Amino acid sequence: MKKSNPWNITNSIFACVLALTALVWLIQFHAFGISMGVAGFCITYFLFKRNRWAYFAAAIWCFGLLRIAMDDGYAFHGDYGSYVKLPYVIGIIIAIILHEKVAIKCKKSDAEESVNMPD
Repeated sequence: MKKSNPWNITNSIFACVLALTALVWLIQFHAFGISMGVAGFCITYFLFKRNRWAYFAAAIWCFGLLRIAMDDGYAFHGDYGSYVKLPYVIGIIIAIILHEKVAIKCKKSDAEESVNMPD
């Protein structure tokens, strides 16, 4: 059994919060909310698998939601004002840190094989 360290616990909490955010978007039942919810659940799935690209995708997803909140172009964010912006900024920072601390790194031999493969 793997030893629980603070980074793995933080990863699990971050993935659960991301899934909850995706659920909030999904239950709005319109095209944009459903697409954001599905994207959030896909990112969450790969976060649990500790895929390196999932952390990058999570940071981009949080940045996109931050941009929507900053533009005041979406009614859901209008009710809460600046309270919505802080969790997105924190999400971006946590995604970048977890990318470096928790994500499974590619072995050097695997990377070399993929580069040297003929087309």
